[in-house]
Order: sequence, then structure tokens, then C-alpha cells
Amino acid sequence: MKVNRVYKIVRPMRRFGNLIKDIINPRESKYAWCRYPLYAKTKKQKELYMATIIEHLDNRIEINPEIEI
Repeated sequence: MKVNRVYKIVRPMRRFGNLIKDIINPRESKYAWCRYPLYAKTKKQKELYMATIIEHLDNRIEINPEIEI
């Protein structure tokens, strides 16, 4: 397969399009997106962020053996 500059630009835009679709229509998507802060002032605040993210993921992820990924 021949790769040119246009293909290298278009391919990441496809991923961005999928991200937008998943954010706009979360019920139709198999994926979820989580937004979290990248910086914390203290280690305690960082641990609080981590615990909140893990709790959120634990609540969102469902176990369904019938679905194929």
C-alpha cells in the first residue's frame, strides 16, 4: 500500500471523528470517555483523583458475556 502525506493526515482525523461520535451519541457507542485533571497540588489530591476515576470506571463498565468486542 502506498502511503502519502494526505493519507497520514486523514487517518488521525478518522480517529477524531470516532471520538466525536462517541461523545455525542454515548448510547450507541461501545466506548466511554473520561475527562480528568492532569495536575494535582498535593499527593493526597492526586490519590483522590485516582480513586474517583477508578470508582467512575467501576460503575460504568458492565459485564456482558454475550457481546463481542
